[in-house]
Amino acid sequence: MNTISSFLDNATLGPFRDFLALFALPADRVIEALAYLGAFLILCELTRLGLGTTFTRSKLAQVLRSLLTFPVQAILLAAVLAWAAHQHPERAWINVGYALLLYAVWYAAGQLVLLARPDTEGADLGFMTVGALITFPVGVIAALV
Repeated sequence: MNTISSFLDNATLGPFRDFLALFALPADRVIEALAYLGAFLILCELTRLGLGTTFTRSKLAQVLRSLLTFPVQAILLAAVLAWAAHQHPERAWINVGYALLLYAVWYAAGQLVLLARPDTEGADLGFMTVGALITFPVGVIAALV
């Protein structure tokens, strides 16, 4: 218990502020932000693959796999587009293009997952279309506002 309270007493919000600043997609750090977002998309696909092969009978793993199929990625990208448009309104349309590039990364990662396990939903265009219907309207509305 002492260790936990010591950890909480010394905790800082610094790293979270750095991520928020990075996910505003500033012009001088856009490559780093896209690399983090792309790595997150790939990690979601690999986690989904690992859960499907390791915990085949777990209900919790099935729920996590379902969430990692598209909603987590789509909602994160929508939130990033809204946040970036709020922070840098002049770059909002460029950021929508970056989101399209990240969808290509997501599709490629899903195709690689399909190579490893053909019975998964990796890079399923139906799921990705539903994800795009979450992400891109938010980005377009944020760019218009």
